[in-house]
Amino acid sequence: MSHKHQTLRFVNDATAGDGIWGYPTSKANFCEEDYLFSRYIAEFINCLSNAAYIYFAFKYPRANPHAAVPWYKTLDIQSIGLLFVGVFSGIFHGTMHQETQLLDDLSMLILAGALVQPLYVHRQTAPVRKSITALLWAGIAAMAVVYVRSGDIFIHVMTFTGLLTLVWPRTLYLLYGTGSYAKEQQRRCMRTFWKAVAVLVLGFTLWHIDLEYCAELRAARRAVGLPLAWVLEFHGWWHVFTALGASWYMRLIREVTAVAPGSVGKRE
Repeated sequence: MSHKHQTLRFVNDATAGDGIWGYPTSKANFCEEDYLFSRYIAEFINCLSNAAYIYFAFKYPRANPHAAVPWYKTLDIQSIGLLFVGVFSGIFHGTMHQETQLLDDLSMLILAGALVQPLYVHRQTAPVRKSITALLWAGIAAMAVVYVRSGDIFIHVMTFTGLLTLVWPRTLYLLYGTGSYAKEQQRRCMRTFWKAVAVLVLGFTLWHIDLEYCAELRAARRAVGLPLAWVLEFHGWWHVFTALGASWYMRLIREVTAVAPGSVGKRE
């Protein structure tokens, strides 16, 4: 995943021109040295670590993974969003081109929208559900077009941040403000909530360290050598921890939105 660190670029690596995809052109370029381990993958660990998103998308594919459904319903919209992030972020880090960076950034908006939509249509009438869904995705599409046409990463960051900011208040409101959830379910959901938050904060912390202390991390990687150097690729850990945190929050949303209005602790 990429983020507002597009203002920080680590370029001119000695091996940057050695890859089959050509010299990196993306506005974002991270602390991992380009094409250091393979001429086929620009950022080796940053690319492969995206497998975490794909893994969790299929591990927790929908609310009831054991129910028989048609193949096209194997993944719900949240898992599809997580899968898109894994695939397109992997492609981006594998090539480090501006076009693939845009795909990565847009997949993040799809995932964010997939988290927001079920929370806000829950407990609504059918016409309201359709209206909320249409407005949400139309708004995301409009901001995506503006971002792609302008290339201004600030637009992407603000859109993504704004969408995520809508998630947690609605989650807490549904849990505590509707009277539809038993105390034990509230406690169980909040345990999941705080686990997800803790893991996401850890991932963000490592992502920030990878940006601010790149020179020190690169020196440490050279000192310890392979394979321990890979452990110090903190942007890769950002992928792993955000994938885990997102998967926990997806499961929380599924549980919260599975309770029928007016039926405390019961499932629809």
